[in-house]
Amino acid sequence: MENIFTNTNLFKLIVKWRVSLIVFMLLAVALSVLFSSSWFIKPKYKSTAILYPSNLIPYSSETPTELMLQIFRSEDILDSMIQKFNLASHYDIDKTEDHYYTRLIKELESNVDVRKTEYESVIVEILDYEPETACKMVTEMVTLFNKKARRMQREKSQEVLKIAETQLSKKAKQIDSLQVKLDSLRIKYGILDYDVQTKEALRAYYKEIGDGGKNPPLSGTIDNLKTKGGEYLLLSNMFTSATLTYGKLKDEYDIALRDVNKELTYSNYVTSPVPADKKTYPIRWLIVLTSLVSTFVLAIIIIMILENIRNKKKVINQ
Repeated sequence: MENIFTNTNLFKLIVKWRVSLIVFMLLAVALSVLFSSSWFIKPKYKSTAILYPSNLIPYSSETPTELMLQIFRSEDILDSMIQKFNLASHYDIDKTEDHYYTRLIKELESNVDVRKTEYESVIVEILDYEPETACKMVTEMVTLFNKKARRMQREKSQEVLKIAETQLSKKAKQIDSLQVKLDSLRIKYGILDYDVQTKEALRAYYKEIGDGGKNPPLSGTIDNLKTKGGEYLLLSNMFTSATLTYGKLKDEYDIALRDVNKELTYSNYVTSPVPADKKTYPIRWLIVLTSLVSTFVLAIIIIMILENIRNKKKVINQ
């Protein structure tokens, strides 16, 4: 057997059995061509899109591209694809079978490839029996991605909007309460502007002293400023601070409201999908070549075994 494996003996075997080898090889080519034809293997066509993420805000340390991949691979997008293109019928899967949906998902996933490139873009490739359908499926998948990304972003913005609305309402109630208290002091005690009124009242008081009055009585305004001025000043400062805070909260509320209502796209096409003009699967030349090589190797092994048995018989007969 060891002698048979030498290059010279192997060459002699090939020459000796050349007719049989040629027949086997031709038969392998014919069968591989036949069984790789559309009669046995339904051809599939590929449609491709290359996308960059945009307007995506990651939730943690992930990149926008990684978030994009996660959204593309979500179950609800696959479910929507199944419903949109009636894939159970398209893939000839009987809905009455046990675990048909699991089989359907696996079939869809085997035809869909979503992956990240080294340039932080995302490739979406879909195989289908019809080139137009493959192209439509890629387009629909990108549309579903944009809808889901928008829905996720809107849900997040609605949470921020609700918080801003609550804070704005609380601050508005605080301002109203302070306004009522200030109005009460203005009406009951005539305090309109503490600083201005204090200066004017004291000016009038000292003018009266200067005009000859040794100990003029304090006016009612000064008396009111003495008893209620501090309270008025505190409330006034609180009112000013609350008003400024309300303005900032209103800006945050307006931004959150715009985020909820805005309509954005979350992907930019680098390459748009188009119907393929030639099939991607099966690769017939590869199937033929693999069959040819496998047949040749198997035939050589069988020939070696036969030659080895024949040689042993000769030795025994001698």
